Amino acid sequence: MAESAFHALGLPDADDLVLRAQLLRRIADVVREQDLTQAQAGALIGMDQPRVSALLNGKITKFSTDRLLRALSDLGQDVELRITPAGRPKGRLHVAA
Repeated sequence: MAESAFHALGLPDADDLVLRAQLLRRIADVVREQDLTQAQAGALIGMDQPRVSALLNGKITKFSTDRLLRALSDLGQDVELRITPAGRPKGRLHVAA
């Protein structure tokens, strides 16, 4: 995986944090593309407005990968998980949108 700020800081969960950051960014893109208010987005994904605000403002530690994946699904996005051999000692986590 490419070097990220999380990796540069030596965080043990850097790969997961990068994945969640990518998911957060995609959710924000979808909310913007659908021209949703935070309240409207919250109604779709089952969160109150302050929680949606935290999500859209990148409060990464407040959301699990699973919750972010469900939010994307609730926003009308298909989410596909694909597992392939890495060809190197450690695989990578990646969001392709």
